[in-house]
Amino acid sequence: MTEQERNDVIEAVRARLTDDQTGNMLMIQAESRRYEQEDPQTAKALLELAMSLLSEEQEAYLKETMYIGERRLDQVYGEAAGLMQKRENAKALTLTRQLYEHILVHFRETAERRFFSFRNLLESNLYHQLYHPPKELMKTPFDFTRFIGAHAYNLVELSRTEEAIPVLETAIRYNPVNPDPRFELAEVYKLLGNHEKLRETVLETHPICTTRYALGRCYANMAFYCTEITEYEDAVAFYYVSLLFADHPAIPGELQHLSHLMGRRIMPPTREQARAVLEKYHMIEGPGREVLYTATELSNQAIEAKQWKEATYYMQVISDLTNDPKAAEPLKMCAAELRKMFPDAPISTS
Repeated sequence: MTEQERNDVIEAVRARLTDDQTGNMLMIQAESRRYEQEDPQTAKALLELAMSLLSEEQEAYLKETMYIGERRLDQVYGEAAGLMQKRENAKALTLTRQLYEHILVHFRETAERRFFSFRNLLESNLYHQLYHPPKELMKTPFDFTRFIGAHAYNLVELSRTEEAIPVLETAIRYNPVNPDPRFELAEVYKLLGNHEKLRETVLETHPICTTRYALGRCYANMAFYCTEITEYEDAVAFYYVSLLFADHPAIPGELQHLSHLMGRRIMPPTREQARAVLEKYHMIEGPGREVLYTATELSNQAIEAKQWKEATYYMQVISDLTNDPKAAEPLKMCAAELRKMFPDAPISTS
Protein backbone atom coordinates (compact mmCIF):
# COMPACT_ATOMS: atom_id res chain seq x y z
CA MET A 1 0.00 0.00 0.00
CA THR A 2 1.35 3.41 -0.95
CA GLU A 3 1.60 6.30 1.48
CA GLN A 4 -1.26 8.07 -0.31
CA GLU A 5 -3.48 4.97 -0.11
CA ARG A 6 -2.67 4.67 3.59
CA ASN A 7 -3.60 8.30 4.15
CA ASP A 8 -6.86 7.76 2.27
CA VAL A 9 -7.73 4.87 4.58
CA ILE A 10 -7.02 6.98 7.66
CA GLU A 11 -9.10 9.87 6.36
CA ALA A 12 -11.98 7.55 5.46
CA VAL A 13 -11.97 6.17 9.02
CA ARG A 14 -11.67 9.67 10.46
CA ALA A 15 -14.75 10.71 8.45
CA ARG A 16 -16.75 7.97 10.20
CA LEU A 17 -16.05 9.31 13.69
CA THR A 18 -19.07 10.38 15.74
CA ASP A 19 -19.73 11.72 19.23
CA ASP A 20 -19.85 8.16 20.54
CA GLN A 21 -16.34 7.65 21.91
CA THR A 22 -16.85 3.97 22.65
CA GLY A 23 -18.27 3.36 19.20
CA ASN A 24 -15.34 5.22 17.64
CA MET A 25 -12.84 3.03 19.46
CA LEU A 26 -14.56 -0.20 18.50
CA MET A 27 -14.82 0.91 14.87
CA ILE A 28 -11.15 1.90 14.67
CA GLN A 29 -10.05 -1.33 16.36
CA ALA A 30 -12.08 -3.36 13.87
CA GLU A 31 -10.51 -1.50 10.95
CA SER A 32 -7.05 -1.93 12.44
CA ARG A 33 -7.53 -5.69 12.77
CA ARG A 34 -8.71 -5.83 9.15
CA TYR A 35 -5.41 -4.36 7.95
CA GLU A 36 -3.07 -6.30 10.27
CA GLN A 37 -2.16 -8.91 7.65
CA GLU A 38 -2.63 -6.81 4.53
CA ASP A 39 -0.65 -3.77 5.69
CA PRO A 40 0.71 -3.66 9.27
CA GLN A 41 1.72 -0.01 8.88
CA THR A 42 -1.89 0.99 8.20
CA ALA A 43 -3.03 -1.06 11.20
CA LYS A 44 -0.49 0.73 13.38
CA ALA A 45 -1.52 4.14 12.03
CA LEU A 46 -5.16 3.41 12.84
CA LEU A 47 -4.26 2.48 16.41
CA GLU A 48 -2.30 5.72 16.70
CA LEU A 49 -5.43 7.54 15.52
CA ALA A 50 -7.45 5.78 18.25
CA MET A 51 -4.93 6.73 20.92
CA SER A 52 -4.91 10.37 19.76
CA LEU A 53 -8.63 10.62 20.53
CA LEU A 54 -8.13 9.70 24.17
CA SER A 55 -7.38 11.78 27.21
CA GLU A 56 -4.41 10.68 29.32
CA GLU A 57 -6.75 9.01 31.77
CA GLN A 58 -8.61 7.19 29.01
CA GLU A 59 -5.36 6.12 27.39
CA ALA A 60 -4.13 4.67 30.68
CA TYR A 61 -7.44 2.81 31.13
CA LEU A 62 -7.26 1.46 27.59
CA LYS A 63 -3.74 0.14 28.09
CA GLU A 64 -4.73 -1.44 31.39
CA THR A 65 -7.80 -3.22 30.04
CA MET A 66 -6.96 -3.97 26.39
CA TYR A 67 -3.37 -5.04 26.76
CA ILE A 68 -1.37 -7.72 28.52
CA GLY A 69 2.08 -6.23 28.68
CA GLU A 70 2.74 -4.69 25.27
CA ARG A 71 0.30 -6.86 23.34
CA ARG A 72 -3.40 -6.39 22.71
CA LEU A 73 -5.65 -9.16 23.92
CA ASP A 74 -6.40 -10.35 20.38
CA GLN A 75 -2.69 -10.62 19.66
CA VAL A 76 -2.21 -12.80 22.73
CA TYR A 77 -5.12 -14.96 21.56
CA GLY A 78 -3.64 -15.16 18.06
CA GLU A 79 -0.36 -16.51 19.43
CA ALA A 80 -2.24 -19.03 21.58
CA ALA A 81 -4.33 -20.16 18.60
CA GLY A 82 -1.14 -20.72 16.60
CA LEU A 83 0.26 -22.92 19.34
CA MET A 84 -3.01 -24.85 19.55
CA GLN A 85 -2.85 -25.57 15.82
CA LYS A 86 0.58 -27.07 16.42
CA ARG A 87 -0.85 -29.15 19.30
CA GLU A 88 1.40 -27.29 21.75
CA ASN A 89 -1.42 -27.02 24.26
CA ALA A 90 0.74 -26.71 27.37
CA LYS A 91 2.39 -23.57 25.97
CA ALA A 92 -0.94 -22.26 24.72
CA LEU A 93 -2.47 -22.81 28.16
CA THR A 94 -0.11 -20.26 29.68
CA LEU A 95 -1.40 -17.60 27.27
CA THR A 96 -5.09 -18.52 27.49
CA ARG A 97 -4.87 -18.52 31.29
CA GLN A 98 -3.49 -14.98 31.14
CA LEU A 99 -6.38 -13.97 28.89
CA TYR A 100 -8.97 -15.67 31.10
CA GLU A 101 -7.69 -14.08 34.30
CA HIS A 102 -7.34 -10.66 32.66
CA ILE A 103 -10.93 -10.76 31.39
CA LEU A 104 -12.26 -11.78 34.80
CA VAL A 105 -10.50 -8.84 36.46
CA HIS A 106 -11.16 -6.07 33.94
CA PHE A 107 -14.53 -7.02 32.43
CA ARG A 108 -16.44 -8.33 35.42
CA GLU A 109 -20.14 -7.85 35.97
CA THR A 110 -21.30 -5.10 38.33
CA ALA A 111 -24.64 -4.25 39.89
CA GLU A 112 -25.42 -1.88 37.00
CA ARG A 113 -23.84 -3.42 33.91
CA ARG A 114 -22.74 -6.61 32.27
CA PHE A 115 -20.30 -7.21 29.41
CA PHE A 116 -21.33 -9.23 26.37
CA SER A 117 -19.62 -10.59 23.25
CA PHE A 118 -22.52 -10.80 20.82
CA ARG A 119 -21.25 -11.52 17.33
CA ASN A 120 -24.13 -9.92 15.43
CA LEU A 121 -27.47 -8.19 15.81
CA LEU A 122 -29.37 -11.49 15.62
CA GLU A 123 -27.61 -12.72 18.76
CA SER A 124 -28.12 -9.42 20.58
CA ASN A 125 -31.84 -9.32 19.81
CA LEU A 126 -32.29 -13.01 20.57
CA TYR A 127 -30.70 -12.47 23.97
CA HIS A 128 -33.17 -9.68 24.73
CA GLN A 129 -36.03 -11.86 23.53
CA LEU A 130 -35.05 -14.80 25.73
CA TYR A 131 -33.63 -13.15 28.87
CA HIS A 132 -35.12 -9.62 29.15
CA PRO A 133 -31.93 -8.22 30.75
CA PRO A 134 -32.39 -5.63 33.51
CA LYS A 135 -28.79 -4.37 33.36
CA GLU A 136 -26.96 -2.11 30.94
CA LEU A 137 -25.22 -4.21 28.31
CA MET A 138 -21.64 -3.27 27.47
CA LYS A 139 -20.00 -4.61 24.31
CA THR A 140 -16.64 -6.27 24.80
CA PRO A 141 -13.80 -5.18 22.51
CA PHE A 142 -13.21 -8.76 21.32
CA ASP A 143 -15.06 -12.07 21.26
CA PHE A 144 -14.35 -13.10 24.85
CA THR A 145 -16.51 -16.22 24.51
CA ARG A 146 -14.04 -17.48 21.90
CA PHE A 147 -11.01 -16.43 23.97
CA ILE A 148 -12.29 -18.16 27.11
CA GLY A 149 -13.43 -21.21 25.13
CA ALA A 150 -9.84 -21.64 23.94
CA HIS A 151 -8.69 -21.84 27.56
CA ALA A 152 -11.28 -24.55 28.27
CA TYR A 153 -10.13 -26.44 25.18
CA ASN A 154 -6.54 -26.44 26.37
CA LEU A 155 -7.58 -27.72 29.79
CA VAL A 156 -9.47 -30.62 28.21
CA GLU A 157 -6.58 -31.44 25.89
CA LEU A 158 -4.29 -31.60 28.91
CA SER A 159 -6.67 -33.99 30.74
CA ARG A 160 -7.82 -31.32 33.19
CA THR A 161 -11.38 -31.86 32.10
CA GLU A 162 -13.27 -30.92 35.28
CA GLU A 163 -11.41 -27.60 35.44
CA ALA A 164 -12.91 -26.71 32.06
CA ILE A 165 -16.49 -26.65 33.43
CA PRO A 166 -16.38 -23.28 35.27
CA VAL A 167 -14.33 -21.82 32.42
CA LEU A 168 -16.98 -22.80 29.85
CA GLU A 169 -19.72 -21.49 32.15
CA THR A 170 -17.88 -18.16 32.12
CA ALA A 171 -17.64 -18.28 28.31
CA ILE A 172 -21.41 -18.81 28.20
CA ARG A 173 -22.03 -15.82 30.46
CA TYR A 174 -20.30 -13.52 27.96
CA ASN A 175 -22.62 -14.76 25.21
CA PRO A 176 -25.53 -16.93 26.39
CA VAL A 177 -26.91 -17.24 22.85
CA ASN A 178 -23.73 -18.59 21.23
CA PRO A 179 -24.19 -22.39 21.16
CA ASP A 180 -20.48 -23.14 20.71
CA PRO A 181 -19.40 -23.13 24.39
CA ARG A 182 -22.54 -25.10 25.29
CA PHE A 183 -21.56 -27.73 22.73
CA GLU A 184 -18.09 -27.86 24.27
CA LEU A 185 -19.65 -28.19 27.72
CA ALA A 186 -21.72 -31.12 26.43
CA GLU A 187 -18.51 -32.80 25.25
CA VAL A 188 -17.00 -32.33 28.70
CA TYR A 189 -19.99 -33.98 30.35
CA LYS A 190 -19.71 -36.86 27.88
CA LEU A 191 -16.08 -37.36 28.88
CA LEU A 192 -16.98 -37.25 32.58
CA GLY A 193 -19.97 -39.56 32.17
CA ASN A 194 -22.32 -37.00 33.72
CA HIS A 195 -25.44 -37.96 31.80
CA GLU A 196 -27.93 -35.66 33.52
CA LYS A 197 -25.77 -32.56 33.04
CA LEU A 198 -25.37 -33.55 29.39
CA ARG A 199 -29.16 -33.74 28.99
CA GLU A 200 -29.58 -30.40 30.76
CA THR A 201 -26.99 -28.77 28.51
CA VAL A 202 -28.65 -30.07 25.33
CA LEU A 203 -32.03 -28.71 26.44
CA GLU A 204 -30.46 -25.30 27.15
CA THR A 205 -28.69 -25.26 23.77
CA HIS A 206 -31.57 -26.14 21.44
CA PRO A 207 -33.57 -22.86 21.83
CA ILE A 208 -30.60 -20.72 20.73
CA CYS A 209 -29.60 -22.68 17.61
CA THR A 210 -29.66 -20.51 14.49
CA THR A 211 -28.29 -23.03 11.93
CA ARG A 212 -29.29 -26.50 10.75
CA TYR A 213 -25.87 -27.78 11.75
CA ALA A 214 -26.38 -26.66 15.35
CA LEU A 215 -29.84 -28.22 15.48
CA GLY A 216 -28.48 -31.49 14.12
CA ARG A 217 -25.73 -31.49 16.71
CA CYS A 218 -28.28 -30.97 19.50
CA TYR A 219 -30.31 -33.98 18.42
CA ALA A 220 -27.17 -36.09 18.02
CA ASN A 221 -26.07 -35.15 21.54
CA MET A 222 -29.46 -36.21 22.89
CA ALA A 223 -29.08 -39.49 20.98
CA PHE A 224 -25.75 -40.01 22.76
CA TYR A 225 -27.47 -39.36 26.09
CA CYS A 226 -30.20 -41.88 25.28
CA THR A 227 -27.58 -44.48 24.33
CA GLU A 228 -25.78 -43.98 27.64
CA ILE A 229 -28.99 -44.51 29.65
CA THR A 230 -29.86 -47.56 27.46
CA GLU A 231 -32.91 -45.96 25.83
CA TYR A 232 -31.81 -47.34 22.49
CA GLU A 233 -35.04 -46.85 20.52
CA ASP A 234 -35.09 -43.19 21.57
CA ALA A 235 -31.44 -42.84 20.54
CA VAL A 236 -32.28 -44.17 17.07
CA ALA A 237 -35.07 -41.63 16.71
CA PHE A 238 -32.83 -38.74 17.73
CA TYR A 239 -30.10 -39.77 15.29
CA TYR A 240 -32.60 -39.89 12.43
CA VAL A 241 -34.00 -36.48 13.41
CA SER A 242 -30.43 -35.18 13.49
CA LEU A 243 -29.90 -36.38 9.92
CA LEU A 244 -32.88 -34.30 8.81
CA PHE A 245 -30.86 -31.19 9.67
CA ALA A 246 -27.20 -32.09 9.11
CA ASP A 247 -25.50 -35.02 7.41
CA HIS A 248 -22.92 -35.88 10.08
CA PRO A 249 -20.49 -38.61 8.90
CA ALA A 250 -20.29 -40.21 12.36
CA ILE A 251 -24.01 -40.98 12.67
CA PRO A 252 -24.10 -44.09 10.44
CA GLY A 253 -21.44 -45.61 12.69
CA GLU A 254 -23.45 -44.71 15.79
CA LEU A 255 -26.55 -46.34 14.29
CA GLN A 256 -24.54 -49.45 13.52
CA HIS A 257 -23.36 -49.48 17.14
CA LEU A 258 -26.97 -49.22 18.32
CA SER A 259 -27.94 -52.08 16.02
CA HIS A 260 -25.28 -54.22 17.72
CA LEU A 261 -26.51 -53.20 21.20
CA MET A 262 -30.12 -53.97 20.28
CA GLY A 263 -29.25 -57.23 18.57
CA ARG A 264 -31.29 -56.51 15.47
CA ARG A 265 -31.48 -54.42 12.35
CA ILE A 266 -32.55 -50.82 12.92
CA MET A 267 -35.64 -49.45 11.21
CA PRO A 268 -36.04 -45.67 10.76
CA PRO A 269 -38.82 -44.26 12.94
CA THR A 270 -41.97 -42.85 11.43
CA ARG A 271 -42.48 -39.10 11.69
CA GLU A 272 -45.08 -39.69 14.40
CA GLN A 273 -42.73 -41.93 16.38
CA ALA A 274 -39.93 -39.37 16.13
CA ARG A 275 -42.21 -36.58 17.33
CA ALA A 276 -43.34 -38.71 20.28
CA VAL A 277 -39.71 -39.22 21.31
CA LEU A 278 -38.97 -35.50 20.98
CA GLU A 279 -41.95 -34.70 23.16
CA LYS A 280 -40.84 -37.27 25.74
CA TYR A 281 -37.59 -35.32 26.20
CA HIS A 282 -39.24 -31.88 26.05
CA MET A 283 -37.84 -31.03 22.62
CA ILE A 284 -39.34 -29.99 19.29
CA GLU A 285 -38.32 -30.65 15.72
CA GLY A 286 -36.69 -27.56 14.27
CA PRO A 287 -35.72 -24.17 15.64
CA GLY A 288 -37.03 -22.46 18.73
CA ARG A 289 -39.91 -20.02 18.39
CA GLU A 290 -37.82 -17.09 19.65
CA VAL A 291 -35.12 -17.65 16.99
CA LEU A 292 -37.64 -17.54 14.15
CA TYR A 293 -39.46 -14.57 15.65
CA THR A 294 -36.23 -12.59 16.07
CA ALA A 295 -34.91 -13.38 12.58
CA THR A 296 -38.29 -12.51 11.04
CA GLU A 297 -38.53 -9.18 12.87
CA LEU A 298 -34.99 -8.23 11.87
CA SER A 299 -35.57 -9.22 8.24
CA ASN A 300 -38.74 -7.13 8.09
CA GLN A 301 -36.93 -4.13 9.57
CA ALA A 302 -34.02 -4.54 7.14
CA ILE A 303 -36.32 -4.84 4.12
CA GLU A 304 -38.23 -1.73 5.18
CA ALA A 305 -34.94 0.16 5.53
CA LYS A 306 -33.67 -1.28 2.22
CA GLN A 307 -30.67 -2.79 4.01
CA TRP A 308 -30.41 -5.65 1.54
CA LYS A 309 -27.26 -7.27 2.86
CA GLU A 310 -28.77 -7.62 6.33
CA ALA A 311 -32.17 -8.63 4.95
CA THR A 312 -30.59 -11.36 2.84
CA TYR A 313 -28.72 -12.72 5.85
CA TYR A 314 -31.83 -12.91 8.04
CA MET A 315 -33.89 -14.48 5.27
CA GLN A 316 -31.13 -17.04 4.71
CA VAL A 317 -31.31 -17.93 8.42
CA ILE A 318 -35.09 -18.40 8.21
CA SER A 319 -34.93 -20.39 4.96
CA ASP A 320 -32.09 -22.59 6.23
CA LEU A 321 -33.85 -23.40 9.50
CA THR A 322 -37.32 -24.07 8.11
CA ASN A 323 -36.96 -25.17 4.46
CA ASP A 324 -40.20 -23.26 4.08
CA PRO A 325 -40.97 -22.44 0.42
CA LYS A 326 -42.65 -19.25 1.65
CA ALA A 327 -39.22 -17.96 2.69
CA ALA A 328 -37.73 -18.55 -0.75
CA GLU A 329 -39.40 -15.65 -2.57
CA PRO A 330 -38.45 -12.91 -0.05
CA LEU A 331 -34.92 -14.32 0.00
CA LYS A 332 -34.66 -14.16 -3.79
CA MET A 333 -36.00 -10.60 -3.75
CA CYS A 334 -33.41 -9.50 -1.15
CA ALA A 335 -30.62 -11.27 -3.02
CA ALA A 336 -31.65 -9.60 -6.29
CA GLU A 337 -31.46 -6.17 -4.67
CA LEU A 338 -28.09 -7.05 -3.16
CA ARG A 339 -26.75 -8.14 -6.57
CA LYS A 340 -27.61 -4.71 -7.94
CA MET A 341 -25.25 -3.25 -5.35
CA PHE A 342 -22.54 -5.93 -5.66
CA PRO A 343 -22.90 -7.49 -9.15
CA ASP A 344 -19.70 -9.52 -8.89
CA ALA A 345 -20.22 -10.89 -5.38
CA PRO A 346 -21.27 -14.54 -4.90
CA ILE A 347 -24.69 -14.40 -3.19
CA SER A 348 -26.40 -17.62 -2.17
CA THR A 349 -30.16 -18.09 -2.06
CA SER A 350 -30.02 -21.65 -0.76
